[in-house]
Amino acid sequence: MKIRRIQPQDRPGLKTLLHAQSHFRPEEIRVALELIDIALAQPGEEDYMILCAEGGDGTVQGYICFGKAPLTEAVYDIYWIVVHPAYWGQGTGSSLLRQAEDEMARRQARLLLIETSSTFPYDLARAFYGKHGYREQARVLDYYRPEDHKIIYGKKLR
Repeated sequence: MKIRRIQPQDRPGLKTLLHAQSHFRPEEIRVALELIDIALAQPGEEDYMILCAEGGDGTVQGYICFGKAPLTEAVYDIYWIVVHPAYWGQGTGSSLLRQAEDEMARRQARLLLIETSSTFPYDLARAFYGKHGYREQARVLDYYRPEDHKIIYGKKLR
């Protein structure tokens, strides 16, 4: 597996990858695709950077989207980390996260934030964040909808 920057030819594979997630709602996929399009249209910008995990056969197994939080001093948000279910548990997500953390560290990031849902389908994501040293920083009750809270995880880099 190779971790690399997004390329225009990745978009169809990323769209397929997003649709393979049984827990993503249509509006989540729409927003993810919007960020992919922004990253492709503005390469090199700090708002939305995307790294892709490419398998030996050239297929995109997963991606991570991150960017500098506006109006902050060296805080970065991880907006999406998505791995095709066929590759879950094989280290793809961990490799993407480590590479993104390295990139953010090169940019002098001091704090990384990730937000997610409190619902059952996101249990694996929350466990993944904890495994990689992210700790719950805040919980906003009933944020996405009633009984679906927003949980914000954070990790200090320096």
